[in-house]
Amino acid sequence: MAGRSNVGKSSLLNRLARSHHLARTGRMPGKTTLANLYEIGTGGYFLDLPGYGYMQRGRDEATDSRAIAGRLLRRLGNISRMLLLVDSRRDILESDLQALSWFLSMGLPVSVVITKSDKLNRQEQSRIKMDWMAVLSRNPGVDLTPILVSSKNGDGMDLLSAKVSESLYGSPS
Repeated sequence: MAGRSNVGKSSLLNRLARSHHLARTGRMPGKTTLANLYEIGTGGYFLDLPGYGYMQRGRDEATDSRAIAGRLLRRLGNISRMLLLVDSRRDILESDLQALSWFLSMGLPVSVVITKSDKLNRQEQSRIKMDWMAVLSRNPGVDLTPILVSSKNGDGMDLLSAKVSESLYGSPS
């Protein structure tokens, strides 16, 4: 799981795990400063990477974090899916496109998860989803349909849970 700082990675992880205290959350960006590995169910893990794009720490440390994340992703090897979380309230950001490109260059299957959907009306949700679908259609190896979710009210969580289960255990029969 990756995304900009304060996109809601830890909140989403807590919602998926049905726990309020699994991953630390906070209003200030940058709560997750290390890669954290969480066991989910039988045989599956979530890797929660530190957010990118927030520079409270120095630029050198941010570069080191990306290098460490890259080594970790390559070392783990058996990654069934990378969830790239993006904030629904933001237009498509260059840093998100760079992250998408980076994960694809590593051969990782990627799903874009649009967070904080509860902050938008239906028309705004549709627009951001269509914008991302246009981007994804130009990138092989990516799910073409982004998943809109809200950790706050649970919207889209069933669809995301199904995608995670499918990635871990295969398609339902």
